[in-house]
Amino acid sequence: MDKPLVSVIIPNYNHSKYLHERIDSVLGQEFQDFELIILDDCSPDDSLTVINEYKNHPHVSHIIANEQNTGNTFLQWERGIQLARGEYLWIAESDDVALPQLLGTLVGSLQSNPQAVVAYCHSQMIDSHDRPMQLTWHPHGSDGTTHVYDGPWFLRHRMLVHNHIYNASMVLFRKSAYQQIPTDYQQYRYCGDWLFWSYLCTRGQVVEVRRPLNLYRQHPDKVTASSQVDGRKWVDNGHILRKIADLIGLNRLERRCLRGRATKRFRKENGSRLPDIRRQFPDIYGGTPFDVVLYEIGKLFGFLHAS
Repeated sequence: MDKPLVSVIIPNYNHSKYLHERIDSVLGQEFQDFELIILDDCSPDDSLTVINEYKNHPHVSHIIANEQNTGNTFLQWERGIQLARGEYLWIAESDDVALPQLLGTLVGSLQSNPQAVVAYCHSQMIDSHDRPMQLTWHPHGSDGTTHVYDGPWFLRHRMLVHNHIYNASMVLFRKSAYQQIPTDYQQYRYCGDWLFWSYLCTRGQVVEVRRPLNLYRQHPDKVTASSQVDGRKWVDNGHILRKIADLIGLNRLERRCLRGRATKRFRKENGSRLPDIRRQFPDIYGGTPFDVVLYEIGKLFGFLHAS
């Protein structure tokens, strides 16, 4: 294969029951100038049997099977990216599905906007049986329009309070931008992608395509589900909120508003680790009632943007 424009990376762990549908949805894209790199992190199921069915497909450039489990999907991302020859990268998570127009639409968005480093579409949530779910994380609706944002603006208005780029499968990004960002996002298993996309936002513009071209699967075996239970969610959130606040350069008032919001959410949780986590992150979860009031007032005056 000549050098492809896009490198598609499928990092898999224990998703054999979804792999045929995932891989077929990549190979069935209307845009065909891509290579496919498939990685398996020592899955105990029959994932490798499924993956090896595709080893002779002309789009498949690498199949990498780990002999030991790394326990970290972001290390798999890194390994795939190091093998990638394309100008654009798509991390196609192994339990998701893409509509045929996804890749071509996002490639066109980046090519039409040379200053953009990230292009993402919207997602339709599906369950483990491919049934559509009512859940949506797109507060502005999926009306088919395309919007181009300055990276720092997007970081402040779309990434500080909520991670609007919540699923790697919905994103295409430039490899050249990736090569300019830190790799500490790999430490945060629960939400390292939040920091990953935030770093990329500092490198250029962001394009949002308000079309649900990605099918984002929700099921109990996801890493995020286990992280909610053991408290790792709040530890990772604490570290990442600190880093994003520093990237944006929040002033003192904005930081107090942020602490008010995080504290308000944190107090709704239960768990034996929570007091220790609060002591570890007093600047994030240790807010006073006054901080919570500041957050509510700050929303009205734009100190902290929640959408």
